[in-house]
Amino acid sequence: MKKTTRIIIQVILGIISIVLAFLLFESIMAPVRFEKERGIREKVVVQRLKDIRTVQLAHKTSFGRYINDIDSLILFLENGHLPMVKKIGNVPDTLTEAQALKLKIISRDTIYEIAYKVLFPTHTDKEKHLASLKYIPFTNKEEKITMSAGFIEKSGYKIPVFEVKMPYTSYLRGLDNQQIMNLASRANDLNRYPGIKVGSMEEAITEGNWE
Repeated sequence: MKKTTRIIIQVILGIISIVLAFLLFESIMAPVRFEKERGIREKVVVQRLKDIRTVQLAHKTSFGRYINDIDSLILFLENGHLPMVKKIGNVPDTLTEAQALKLKIISRDTIYEIAYKVLFPTHTDKEKHLASLKYIPFTNKEEKITMSAGFIEKSGYKIPVFEVKMPYTSYLRGLDNQQIMNLASRANDLNRYPGIKVGSMEEAITEGNWE
């Protein structure tokens, strides 16, 4: 009987040891997995913000102001026009383009094209790109991007500004909630935005907080 009891205790202790080892392993690996997935997602988020910034800067160059909502930005990409320099003629293999221009073998002409074609000439799937551009990544297209734009006054001048934000709680959806809360808490403690953003409604900057 004593031997049986001893065996049972040993089995129980063995199980407890395995459980504790697993919990210890998870406590170490859970943050590692979180950071790895966070890195993957933030690459997508940053690229989307860069695309939006590309449109905003082009719009501001042509019209002197930024677009204040994502739907208007998409509409501009689909229907708006931007100037594009078109090369007329072919550059001989023996010359550079600058030399060919100087010799008037080729010429350049400024034409107006649909904004999307000018800004994203290498994208092969325009419809898919436009359809995804208005949403915060990894939210199953349930959260539309919130964008602000306007003017601030500096030294007596009105300066156009814009800002686009994507919070941790949105694009990290589905990951460990405690890790997300910890991340947001650290950002708040440092007086930083708890997420990724580009631009500012308080300063005339177009940088992202990842740069």
